[in-house]
Amino acid sequence: MTKAFSDRIKLLFIIPSFFFAFHQAGICQTATIKGVIKDSLGQPLQNVIIDVVGNPLPPVYTDSLGRFSLTVPAEKEIEVGFIHYGYVTHYMKVKLKSGEVMEYTLPLNISPSILLDTASVTAMKHNSEGLLELNTNVVTSIPMPSSDFNAILTTAPGVATRSELGSEYSVRGGGYDENLVYVNGIEVFRPFLIENGEQEGLSFINPDMVSSAYFSAGGFEAKYGDKMSSVLDVTYKQPTAFAASVSASLLGATGHIEGVSKNHRFTYIAGARYKTNQYLLNTLDVQGSYKPWFLDGQIYMTYAITDRLELEILGNISENVYQFIPQSQTTSFGTVSLAYQLQVYFQGQEVDNYLTMTGATALKYKASDKVTLRLIASAYNDQETQDYDIEGDYLISQLNTNQGTSGFGKPAFNLGVGTYLNHARDDLNAQVYSLQHQGEYDYNTTGKFLWGASVQHEIVTSQISQWNFIDSAGYSLPYSSSILELQNVVKTFDTLQSNRVMGYVENNNKWHGSGNSYLTITEGVRANYWDVNNETVISPRGSIAYKPNWKRDVLFRLSSGLYYQPPFYRELIDLQGNLDKNVKDQESIHYVLGSDYNFKAWGRPFKLITEVYYKQLVNVIPYDIDNVYVQYYPTMTAHGYAAGIDSKIGGEFVQGLESWASVSILDARYTINNAYSTVDYNSFGEQIIPGVTADNTVAYTQQFPVSTMPMPLDQRVTFSMFFQDYLPRFPNFKVHLNLIFGTGIPFGIPNNLYSDTLRTPPYERVDIGGSYLIVGRKGQKNNHGVAKYFKKMWIGVEVFNLLQANNVISYEWISDVNGNKYAVPNYLTAREVNVRLAMEF
Repeated sequence: MTKAFSDRIKLLFIIPSFFFAFHQAGICQTATIKGVIKDSLGQPLQNVIIDVVGNPLPPVYTDSLGRFSLTVPAEKEIEVGFIHYGYVTHYMKVKLKSGEVMEYTLPLNISPSILLDTASVTAMKHNSEGLLELNTNVVTSIPMPSSDFNAILTTAPGVATRSELGSEYSVRGGGYDENLVYVNGIEVFRPFLIENGEQEGLSFINPDMVSSAYFSAGGFEAKYGDKMSSVLDVTYKQPTAFAASVSASLLGATGHIEGVSKNHRFTYIAGARYKTNQYLLNTLDVQGSYKPWFLDGQIYMTYAITDRLELEILGNISENVYQFIPQSQTTSFGTVSLAYQLQVYFQGQEVDNYLTMTGATALKYKASDKVTLRLIASAYNDQETQDYDIEGDYLISQLNTNQGTSGFGKPAFNLGVGTYLNHARDDLNAQVYSLQHQGEYDYNTTGKFLWGASVQHEIVTSQISQWNFIDSAGYSLPYSSSILELQNVVKTFDTLQSNRVMGYVENNNKWHGSGNSYLTITEGVRANYWDVNNETVISPRGSIAYKPNWKRDVLFRLSSGLYYQPPFYRELIDLQGNLDKNVKDQESIHYVLGSDYNFKAWGRPFKLITEVYYKQLVNVIPYDIDNVYVQYYPTMTAHGYAAGIDSKIGGEFVQGLESWASVSILDARYTINNAYSTVDYNSFGEQIIPGVTADNTVAYTQQFPVSTMPMPLDQRVTFSMFFQDYLPRFPNFKVHLNLIFGTGIPFGIPNNLYSDTLRTPPYERVDIGGSYLIVGRKGQKNNHGVAKYFKKMWIGVEVFNLLQANNVISYEWISDVNGNKYAVPNYLTAREVNVRLAMEF
C-alpha cells in the first residue's frame, strides 16, 4: 500500500470523526411523543411514518398494534408529520420540555386521491444518506415487456440497460455482478449460467409485495455489503387490512393476497407470478418454436410474539424453463451502400431449467425505546441446467444495393457457406447459508449507532461441457489436414466451498445551525474476510450533507469510501472453465458530490437531483460481455476509472401524477496490467490480416503494450423518461410513456479483450400504454352485478417498441474459409401489442 493511498484512508476516518466530536459537544435536550395511530374505524394502522419536519434522520414507524415512540428535540417548537399511503397526511406543532413524555392518539382518514386512483407522488424530503426513493406505486404502470420491478430502475439516474427481455442493469459503467439487492435485509442472488435475455424470467422482487425501495448508484453506507457499483434496498409490506389483486395479460399473470389477524399481531402477504415471452420472441429474426415460462411464489409473514419481540419469515421458490427449437433465420445488416444477408437453417433444440429457492427467518427484539436488535438466518439454493445441440447451415450473401435494378434488396452473390454446431451440457448447483446480527442504538434525537456481523457458507458445484464446431466451404475452422479441431472447448468439474465473515459499524449524527440549516455526518467501516484467497479487507466509508439556511430548499452532499468486491464463483472461471482460487478482491474508491433541490412550479412540487462522481478503479478483473453473459479473465488485473454526471428531475408535471426524466454522461476506461498485443508480420514487413494480405506466412512478431481501453459497459450517454397523463374530461383514462436511450457500448471478436474497438448502435426504445378504470371510479356505486366483488378494475393496452427500433444486443461472428469475419447483429424484439386486465379486491 502506497503512502498516498494510506493517507486517503486516514482522511476518510479523521474528517468525519472531527465533525462527530464537534457535534457530540452540543447534544440537545430531548422529549418523547408516544401513542397509537388508528384508522377512521378505530383499527390500528401499521407502518405509519412519524417524523420531525426538517430532521434528515430516518423516521419511526408504528408497529402492528399502531403504537409508536418518537424522541424529539425539547425546548423549541417542532412540527411532527404522520404519513401513511392512502391516508390524509397529518401535521402537528408542539413544544415540549426536556424529559417530558406526551401521549397522543390520532385517527387518520382515507385520502381522496385514493378514490381518484391517482398514484402518490414521492415525498420531497431530503435524503442525507444519498439514497434515491423509488415510487413503487407506479411499477406496474410502466409499459415494459419485462413486466419486472427492475423496470423502474432503468429510469433511475446512472442506470443503463440494453435489453427489454432481461433484468440486468449496469450502474455507472460497472458490470452486471456489481449490484447489491436486499429484500428485508436479505441479500438476493441471481443465476450464474444465463447467457441471453431470452432465457431469463423475472427478478426476485415481486412489485405487488413492495412497501418501499431505495437505490444508491454509489457512495453508499457501510451497513450495505461489499460490491462496487450500487445497492437496491427493498422492504416488503406489513399489511394493515385484507387486500388482494389479480392481473392477466398476453405475457403472463400475477396474483397476491395480504391480511392481518384481528389482534393485529400476525400479518401475511403472498404473491405468485407467471410469465411467458413466447409472444415477444416470435418477433425475433430467429424463427422457431419458443416455449419459455417463468413461475414463482413468495410469502412474507410477521408475528408479534410479545410487544417487544417479533418474528419474520420470508420464503420464495421460482422456476424458469426455456425450450427452443430453432428453424430458420434471415438477418440483413451492413450499410446502405454495402449490405449483407445471413440465412441460416437449423436443426436441434435447447432446453434450460433454473430452479431457485430462498428462505429466511428473523427475530426482531426491541430491547428498549432506543435499542433494536435483529437476528437473521437465511438459505439460498440454486439448481441450473443448460442443454443444447444446435446445428446451423448458413449462407452469407452480399445484397444488391442498386435501386435502379430489378434485383434491388435481393442477394447479388454468395460470399460463403458453412455449417456450425453448438453443444452444451452444463449443470450447476449453488447453496448459500447465512447467519447475521444487526443492531441499532438511537442515542439521541439526532444520532444513532448501527452495527452488524454475519457469517456465510457457500457451496458451488458445476459440471460444464461445451464446444463449437465450424465448417466453412468444406473446411473445418481452424483448418487442419490431420485432425478435426473444435473451438471453445470447455470440459470441467469444479467444487468450491468457502466461508465469509463480515461486519460493520456505522454512526449517523446531526448538528443544527441557524434557521433551518443543518449538517449531517455518516461514518462507518466494513470488514470482510474470505477463506479462499485468505484476504481481509477494511472499507471505511463516510458522507457529509449540509443544508444551508437559504430561501431555496437545497441540500449538498459529499460521500467517499473504499468499496471492495470479493470474488464469487463467476469471477473465478476462465475461458477454459478452470477455477482460479488466487483471485484478489476487486477494489474501487468512490468520490461523489451531489445536491438535492426541492422547488415548486405551477404550484406543484418538483425535485432536481444531481451527482458528479469519480470512481477510481484500483484493482478490477477484466471481462467481456456477450449478450448478457459476463466472461471474466481471472488471471489478469486492470486499473482505471469511471467518471461522469447524473441528473434527475421529477415531480407533478401533471397534477397528482409523478413523472420524471434522467440523464447521465459517463466515461469509463481501464488499462490491463502487464498486457501486450501480438502482431504478426510476413516477409514483406506487412501486418498479416487474413483475407486481406496475400502472404499470410508469419516471418516475425512484435509485441506492443495495450493502451487504455473503454470498459465493456461504457455507455457514454443515457436518457430515460417516465411520463404519466390523463384526459382532462376523462380522468379515469390514463396514458403512460416510457422512453430509454443509450449510446452504444464497445464490442469486438469474442474471447479477445483487445478487440473491443467497435461500438454497437444506440439502444433506443419507446413504450406506451393506456389504461381505463372500469370499477372504482369516484362516486361510482359498486353494489350490483359483478362490480360489487371488486374495489377496482381496469383494462389497459400497451404498445412495445412503438418506433420499431432495431436494437442490437450482441453479434454472431461468422467466418469464411479465407478468415474473413462478419459481425452479424442479434436484434431484439420488434413492435408488439399487449392487453392487460387488473383487479383489486
